[in-house]
Amino acid sequence: MDNVGVAMLPSEETPKDEIVDEAEAGLKQLPLHSVPSSLSVTTVNARKSSFQKVRGNLHPVERHNMPPLSMFINTESSSCPISKCADDIGSWVLLSDEVILYLFTWLSKSDLNKCARVCKRWNRLAYDESLWRRLDLADKTLHRGILGRVLDRGVAVLRLCKAMIKTPLYTISSSPNQPRINRLQFLDLSMATITLSGLQELLAGCQYLRNLSLETCQVSDVICRYIAQNRNLEVLNLCMCLGITESGLVPLCNGLKQLDSLNIAWTNMGAGAVVYLVSSLPLSVTKLNLSGCREALQDEDVLQLCENCSNMKELDLSDATELTSVSVEHIVRHLFHLEYLALSRCYKILPSSLGLVRHVPTILALDVFGMLKETALVWLREALHGIEVNKFPFSSIARPTTGVRRTSIWGLRVRDNAT
Repeated sequence: MDNVGVAMLPSEETPKDEIVDEAEAGLKQLPLHSVPSSLSVTTVNARKSSFQKVRGNLHPVERHNMPPLSMFINTESSSCPISKCADDIGSWVLLSDEVILYLFTWLSKSDLNKCARVCKRWNRLAYDESLWRRLDLADKTLHRGILGRVLDRGVAVLRLCKAMIKTPLYTISSSPNQPRINRLQFLDLSMATITLSGLQELLAGCQYLRNLSLETCQVSDVICRYIAQNRNLEVLNLCMCLGITESGLVPLCNGLKQLDSLNIAWTNMGAGAVVYLVSSLPLSVTKLNLSGCREALQDEDVLQLCENCSNMKELDLSDATELTSVSVEHIVRHLFHLEYLALSRCYKILPSSLGLVRHVPTILALDVFGMLKETALVWLREALHGIEVNKFPFSSIARPTTGVRRTSIWGLRVRDNAT
């Protein structure tokens, strides 16, 4: 874990500032620290001599272009002995916290760990929250207490795909009634190995999430309530999550009023949960993956969904074996903004009814994998001239990563020096 900057995280508690607003960007404004006036002239002269040796090894052009250190320090105090030689010496102690923080932004997490061992001041600066906004711990094993230390650093963008997370998350457990609030805004737990209690402990402290992926994770009604407390959540991926019930959907549908993309495919929901979902889904949803419902999704459910979410742009209803051509008619009549439709392996839908999709003015792509032979596909492509047919075998709705690129989640970089 040392290569990602976790192994040397201090275990002691650090005071938490106010929660950073999600729109905040850039470095946090810090007070300017002047150099202590008690520094002796002997120490200054010793550091001056050391710096002059280093400066003497530079190329003349480099020495000429080197800016004076008076640009970075406060030399107004006449009582400070360093102010008399600020332009001649170069010591890290003369640099303000802002300058050192800027230099630290160019370092990897492992290098930040090494810097944290230099002195108390560097330890404080190396673990400043502005340097830990994004972190990639995919495929890592996080032993007990490690994830809690990472969260205490103020991480906002965190990738934990395929990670093994051991509980407890914090070495000092928090009260269930007063969970430790973190600053996560983008969290990817796709295919992560974590216990149900560990996931509850993590999500109990999340109140500022905007994008969340729990693909293949075990969930519960309690976890659904914790997810619903993130009122600004826009993207939610629950693909292949077991444990979703009608009771768990109630807080999600009632609390996530800004939800835009939802992937709830292959969750083995019962017919009652499906009926509640299509009738109570937030009106803000424009991208929905409801594939894998098998017999639970009926034509009347599609009608309810179309009437409830008329602004739908991307809809995946694949592997709903009870849907018929009536569902295609409902979609064409109500979803005037639809751009993508997937009806793969919906075997009761007649191939001739698929041509009705051309009446949707905004439609761009249609996926019907496993339903038509090659000759029928040729006919369909001619009937849907200008519309892509069978171009996307896998849905990208709400998923944090697509394709082979794994250096970002939802378009946000998570690795150091990622290209």
